[in-house]
Amino acid sequence: SSDVCSSDLREVSLHPEVDAAIDEVVNEAIISDTDDSPVEVELSNLDISDSIKKRIREEFKEIKRLLQFDKKSYQIFRRWYIDGRMYYHKVIDVNKPSEGIKELRYIDPLKIKKMREVKKPDRPPTQEQAKVDYGDVKEYYLFNPKGIFTSTSTVQGPRDYMGIKISLDAITFVPSGLMDLNLNIPLSYLHKALKAVNQLRMIEDSLVIYRLSREIGRAHV
Repeated sequence: SSDVCSSDLREVSLHPEVDAAIDEVVNEAIISDTDDSPVEVELSNLDISDSIKKRIREEFKEIKRLLQFDKKSYQIFRRWYIDGRMYYHKVIDVNKPSEGIKELRYIDPLKIKKMREVKKPDRPPTQEQAKVDYGDVKEYYLFNPKGIFTSTSTVQGPRDYMGIKISLDAITFVPSGLMDLNLNIPLSYLHKALKAVNQLRMIEDSLVIYRLSREIGRAHV
């Protein structure tokens, strides 16, 4: 599953060679100084009035402030690069929704999952209805601070996920742009490094065993 892959990728990112490579990528992607921001919104080719452009720039600046992007851009980009996806909870005042977003809270991708429920009709569909999509579809995010897991341990049993339901419009999802066409899940840019890192670990382990056996052989001689 994608959660297991994320755990593996985080473990791979701790490997010294991989960690150094990630640092180089992030340093090339995030360039900033004390007097400048690493990102800005480009509206020169947008055919709208100057007043709307000004409003967009103000909102963009506010989002950066909520994210503390100028201070935490390195950590944010590194997290996204390793996990391949990010989730942010948009917190608003339900009594004053017109005031907009009050806070942006980062959610660990291992603790949230998008769910899609299809409500089956009371009567079984006819052959013609079965050929097309039918029934009401309900989509939401499921959050569990202990991680997403099912209430049944049987593989063939129903997948009854446990957690707190969150509306779709309350979560901002940022994928990597890479997709697994078979599982239809976003991939991390570290997926290409998994095989190489595993081979490197096998070589290092075999070298340790070889050196130990050689030293033991010398001692007996």
